[in-house]
Amino acid sequence: MGDIPRLNGVIKALEDGKTVFVGFCTVDIESATAMASSAYDGIAFEMEHAPLDFPGLRHALQHMLDRRQILERGTLSPKVTPMVRIPPNGGEMNQWIAKQVLDIGAFGIIFPHVSSVEEAWNAVGACRYPRLPEAPIHNPPGIRGDAPQRAARYWGLTQQE
Repeated sequence: MGDIPRLNGVIKALEDGKTVFVGFCTVDIESATAMASSAYDGIAFEMEHAPLDFPGLRHALQHMLDRRQILERGTLSPKVTPMVRIPPNGGEMNQWIAKQVLDIGAFGIIFPHVSSVEEAWNAVGACRYPRLPEAPIHNPPGIRGDAPQRAARYWGLTQQE
């Protein structure tokens, strides 16, 4: 496989200078199925004020997959980008929850109540894999462990890709 296009449609739209619309929904199969074909650019599964349900999130993400939509769009990029708002506030520095959610296959994390540069630095670092210091965009350094098998499979990629 050659260069992989950006799979996160929300980030792609922002890079292109477009306005992005993201809705919030509960972590359940019916909501995920309905949101997968909505007009939103992305959805945020609400886990800040709802149960922290990793198995439920996995099921919801699977129900966002639509093979016909993938075929017709000709891209692995989902029509609606799934993200998750996690429970810990930025000041709590709970990186493990971001790691778990990303390892399941979510395309992004919303950290509530990030109020300082230190908290933002921690949030970004929690979502990134470590890179060599000479690598482009090294900072903030990634602190996430390397185990993308489940997410890569959900995205339709190999672990190397």
